[in-house]
Amino acid sequence: MDDRYTVLSKRKLIKLVEDKHVTGWDDPRMPTLSGVRRRGIPPAAIRLFCERMGISKSDSNIDYTIMEDCAREVLDDESPRAFAILDPLKVTIQNWDDSKLEDFAVPRHPKRDELGERTVPFGKTVYIERSDFFDLEGSEGTANGGKAPKGFKRLLPDGKVRLKYAYVIQCNEVVRDATTNEPAELVCTYFPETRAGVTPEGEARVAGIIQWVEASTAQKCTVMQYDRLFKTEEPGKETGDFLDDINPDSLNVLDAVVVEPSVASDALKLLKTIEESSIAGADESTKIYHSSLTYQFERSGYYALDSSSTDKNLVFNRIVTLRDTWAPEPQARPQQKEQNKVEKTKSNTGEAGAVEDARRVALRVATILEAAPHPEADSLIICKLDCGDTNEAGGPAEPRTVVAGLAGKIPFDKLVGRKIVCISNLKPAKMRGIESTAMLLAASDGKEDDEETVELLDVPDSVPNGELIYFENLPPCEPDDMLKSKGALKVWDRVKSNLKVSEIGEATYHDDGVVRKLMTSAGPVTVSSLTNCLIG
Repeated sequence: MDDRYTVLSKRKLIKLVEDKHVTGWDDPRMPTLSGVRRRGIPPAAIRLFCERMGISKSDSNIDYTIMEDCAREVLDDESPRAFAILDPLKVTIQNWDDSKLEDFAVPRHPKRDELGERTVPFGKTVYIERSDFFDLEGSEGTANGGKAPKGFKRLLPDGKVRLKYAYVIQCNEVVRDATTNEPAELVCTYFPETRAGVTPEGEARVAGIIQWVEASTAQKCTVMQYDRLFKTEEPGKETGDFLDDINPDSLNVLDAVVVEPSVASDALKLLKTIEESSIAGADESTKIYHSSLTYQFERSGYYALDSSSTDKNLVFNRIVTLRDTWAPEPQARPQQKEQNKVEKTKSNTGEAGAVEDARRVALRVATILEAAPHPEADSLIICKLDCGDTNEAGGPAEPRTVVAGLAGKIPFDKLVGRKIVCISNLKPAKMRGIESTAMLLAASDGKEDDEETVELLDVPDSVPNGELIYFENLPPCEPDDMLKSKGALKVWDRVKSNLKVSEIGEATYHDDGVVRKLMTSAGPVTVSSLTNCLIG
């Protein structure tokens, strides 16, 4: 077995070490057990990879993406979340009391209450990611014609953004570096009435949400941004020398990263435990590794504590990005586009199979922004969804309204802020006087009335709103603009009848005897506890 984007030959691995293209056998880019462990890939991800690959007597060339997907799937479930600012930009809140610190209690993991909460302090000065501010008057603004990029929802000069879990702020002034003219500090105002996700009545919802770290309690650390060691699938295939294909960007060292205090606290506790274990002479079977401490640094990737860390300098290795950054954008060839049109026409006349039905339905990732009871129906609730829609100007569109029969099935506090799957191209329908413009997908155990258990489909937090769900081993979906004719509505009925939860809690589509997972760019769509049941 060979892995793409790497080499497994012992001779080549020795060459990499001896010529110092890597730091040693345990370099996190090396395909060695020590390298994989130091990078932070959990044992469960390796076992999952082996299960998916199976055993074969023939030579095979395995896509490294499969290993990365296995790591993402395991880490999404296991790793607590934390704020880390990789490229800090200082933000001063001018109307905040200089000496005041306010603590926010936030979940360590959005789907695992048993992991508890962490405390995130907020104060007069915070850091945000430089990429979360678009400088209209700087070089990036000039290069883009003085306009924000299409779909940009984060902070602009004179614009507003929400600091996750905290407040909405507005940028009033940009303080620039005298030498480079780049933004060095943003002077902002906060709105106290927007605390913890509240949108005051009569005001428009602020679409952008970004992470942040309070400056006085922030812990500075080093982050090793590891990527694939080689830039081609088969190193050396073109030139005969595998060293010619080394990826010059396989390591980027960031030494000005700041993390929230809970990360530093967890890391220092682990370092102390490892030191005590070493003094006590623990054997290999009970040895504790630095990389057992992993995090999802929100909107950045999955990271593990490196073995070079000390109490004076914490070092984190990037295990894997949140989404596959190496995958090419799917582009249908002209012939394929024509074939798709023919197949859609066949589907309308009843000649196509269920595969084409599935590709016509727009299953999209969305976030529930609000949830409340329906004013006229006890069994219904009303939700506001961010489905990633944009308006004609390219900015964020108004949230969609969804009416769902989930009253009493799922608590409201378990709905708001949750990433879910919705159908976005069904014909809008009025339900007790309120128009519903999408539909939530949920699994049910099929029991009657109050005994029924209902669970929404879950997607990894890193998946952006609006992303189109695809079916495993099928071409990308090409959904209709809207399923509104009688024939088109039957398409959804046929698809729905074949959607099921597997015995391991994954959402699947049963296609003429072939079971296909519902997939996102960061892994499969899942259900938290139900198995072997229907989705609808």
